[in-house]
Amino acid sequence: MNRLKFISLVLAVLICCGGCTNTRYLTDSTSIDRQHDMRSKRVGKNIGEGCLNMSFLILAAVLNTEFAPVESEREFKRITLKNESPDSLIVNMVTDIVWKETGYCDIMGIVLPPQAKQKLLVPYPAAYNVYFKTPYSEEEKLEVRTDNKRRIIKLKAGMTKIQIEENQQN
Repeated sequence: MNRLKFISLVLAVLICCGGCTNTRYLTDSTSIDRQHDMRSKRVGKNIGEGCLNMSFLILAAVLNTEFAPVESEREFKRITLKNESPDSLIVNMVTDIVWKETGYCDIMGIVLPPQAKQKLLVPYPAAYNVYFKTPYSEEEKLEVRTDNKRRIIKLKAGMTKIQIEENQQN
């Protein structure tokens, strides 16, 4: 295999695997099924849009016209939950967004080991209340919006209590 093909193959694998979401740390079967549904809908939409853009590009080249890519509205955002505490975290994400008239698009039962990451697909735009705790601490709440640029949500026990104390001092 020549060098260019090898580099292209490595880049393709990195791009495909780097954008993947998984359900490794999810324990709730409804949340797992919902993640699979969102992923299949997103992949199908991206493949269809890519094929449509390729056909428009070829048509624009044949007709010698300007090419304008077709872009649909964004429906999902990939986020990463990262456990920065030395203990496992139990995380539940609650929202008011409905998924396919079967219930809310909540993501429940995430059990993150220490220093682990969980990639998830969430509706865009949406607001989530993230409830998390260790087996030895009280439950904490963090509000997260998916319409900002933040993709990585770092969690650790006691982080919201520190923020509340700082706000009360100011």
